[in-house]
Amino acid sequence: MTTNIANDIVTYDYCAFVLLLIIVAYYFRTSVHGTYRARIMTLIVMVTMAASVCDATRVRFANLPQVSEARNFAVNYVYLAFLSLITPLFLLYVLATTDMWHKFSKVRIRVILLAAPVVAFNVILLVNFIRPVAFEIGPDRMFIKYWGYYLGYVIFLFYMAVTALFIKKRVAPLDRKRNFVLMAPIIVVACGMVVNVAAVHHHVICFVVTICILMLILINRRVEDSVDIATGMHTYKVFAEDMDINFKTGKKMDIILLNIVNYKYAIRIVGYDAMMAMMTPVSSEILRIMRRYHAQFMCYYNGDGKFAIELSQKHFSYAREIADEIGRSIRQNIRLEVADFELEINTCLVNCPDDISDVDSLFMLISDLDLAEADGRVVSASSITDTKEFTMKKEMSTIIDRALTNHYFSVFYQPIYDTRTGKFSSAEALLRLRDPKYGYISPALFIPIAEKSGAIHAIGGFVLEEVIKFIASPDFEPLGVDYIEINLSAMQCLRSDLSADIIALASKYNVDPAKVNLEITETASGYSQSKLYGNIQALSDYGFTVSLDDFGTGYSNLMRIASLPLDIVKLDRVFVLMEEGGGHHVIIRNLIKMLKDMKLRVLVEGVETKEMLDSFVQMGVDEVQGFYFSKPLTKSAYIRFLNAQTHSA
Repeated sequence: MTTNIANDIVTYDYCAFVLLLIIVAYYFRTSVHGTYRARIMTLIVMVTMAASVCDATRVRFANLPQVSEARNFAVNYVYLAFLSLITPLFLLYVLATTDMWHKFSKVRIRVILLAAPVVAFNVILLVNFIRPVAFEIGPDRMFIKYWGYYLGYVIFLFYMAVTALFIKKRVAPLDRKRNFVLMAPIIVVACGMVVNVAAVHHHVICFVVTICILMLILINRRVEDSVDIATGMHTYKVFAEDMDINFKTGKKMDIILLNIVNYKYAIRIVGYDAMMAMMTPVSSEILRIMRRYHAQFMCYYNGDGKFAIELSQKHFSYAREIADEIGRSIRQNIRLEVADFELEINTCLVNCPDDISDVDSLFMLISDLDLAEADGRVVSASSITDTKEFTMKKEMSTIIDRALTNHYFSVFYQPIYDTRTGKFSSAEALLRLRDPKYGYISPALFIPIAEKSGAIHAIGGFVLEEVIKFIASPDFEPLGVDYIEINLSAMQCLRSDLSADIIALASKYNVDPAKVNLEITETASGYSQSKLYGNIQALSDYGFTVSLDDFGTGYSNLMRIASLPLDIVKLDRVFVLMEEGGGHHVIIRNLIKMLKDMKLRVLVEGVETKEMLDSFVQMGVDEVQGFYFSKPLTKSAYIRFLNAQTHSA
């Protein structure tokens, strides 16, 4: 072998080795350590690095007479052994990165057949020590190839073909983007093999494999999209993608969910930056325990103090023990520096698909976990998913569609007492849903889901029309009611055409707008001020009155209240509880006085006793609403209630 030819081969190997060093520095700094994907990629990098070193070494040995034939033979053997592992490892990487190993492992003979070629080739290399069936070092250190050597090419192509077939059949239908990413290395390696065969003196296999590794790392997922900076764990986006594929392929999973229940409260105490810094030791504690169990796993940080750990099947029997230790370790070892604040952890063990069978239900469970009591125990997902409430949430989109189609929604009315006149001069319209399967369903369950799905606009339109039709009906005028309050959801308030639609509805039924009071929640007032103000101002200018509901529970401040054309402020039930608890009388009295000084009417809701009624009347509230007077009533029951009040007077 001439020196120039040898230099050509060695140059490719040197380039491969340098690139691999860069890859090692980059990949191990940005990847999530300890996961089976990371471990397989690590093996691919190390095997390719070893193969490139051996390739360069064997070329150099061929030109050094002082190197013994045995050493020359050995380095060629090691090179071929390492080279034979690259494509099987890539197949394993594809199975790991798509979480489809379970598809192969179900049939043991399939695993044996897939392992057989690489095992057979390495057996041939061992036999080669006794009899040259793959290669030998001939006269003048000439490298002589036999049938066993060319069998290595066939096996190389076999694994590439199996991997490509698997990607096309299993990955492409589920994830086209990942399909292209995983197919690209196969195409590049195939081109490299053509070059290697056509130009014998340009041995580029290790270099081409290195380029493929670089492609996988850089293209497969951008670092900022796949790894959370604070925790070093995979992000919510990756979690959603992985779980979606896992459920579609029927993979069995044990998932440990950890929610820091008081995460948002802790942010208010120490600030966002300090709390994000706290996530680093939390994630380190999780990874430390996982490594202690030598577990294969995938770790995700889904934001807002929510972690998820997917365990490999061989650790299912230890899942509860691991979950318990992680929760206990975080509570004992991690404290906020301010006031020795302890993190409250809810830990849940999920068995899929037995407990959860789809992505939406899994994310619903993660949200519901915040509502469970943080008592230090590991909760089984079934204790949450087997409840009627969780089942209703899963079906809520269908329930809402069914209700809209079949008119299962209805409007109830809760009378409001005017402290100045001593009469029930108004009422709040409240939406109710009676499903034939589940009976009455609380608005607290279906409203948030309706807001997310967009169904809230159809529901809100139904309520508006029902109330305005009632006001326009002959039954309404004799009741002597000044106005009916209608709640507008946060999502409704963001619609640019909301005011036009409500005005058109009032015109359609020829209803005096002063008979309608539109309630916006305090939470809604925290959204886009331009859209909210535009809608509310247009409605106020037309003659509708406007009230702010649930004051004291959300984000409003006095400047925001002053900027909106409000007529009424409704004090939330929290103020009733404050008054019952005692010690807050001065605060509530002065708050009411301040609001009245701003020319606003003050209504308190949630009053249930005569003592509370007398107390708030004494403090100067204008209107009172609550179970003390009446629960929400159907339209006919509301009419009967008012008629009875008139006759008793």
